Amino acid sequence: MKTIQLEVHDTVYQKVIDFLALLPQDQCHLLANDDDLSEVEFAHITRLTEQLKQGDNSEFEDWTDVKARLL
Repeated sequence: MKTIQLEVHDTVYQKVIDFLALLPQDQCHLLANDDDLSEVEFAHITRLTEQLKQGDNSEFEDWTDVKARLL
């Protein structure tokens, strides 16, 4: 599985949560807060967040490549 960290404005937060709740539960697990993460998962997400802040997105798929594969 992949983990997505998403920051949204307060005005759309509930709409995003409602949408995510519609996804199949066997394929998507909604983590309500950081307390739901294990120490290893939290450390991994923290490391990736720091990489992104430094402009290093090498751990992630290049959207142009993904889009090209879908078309």
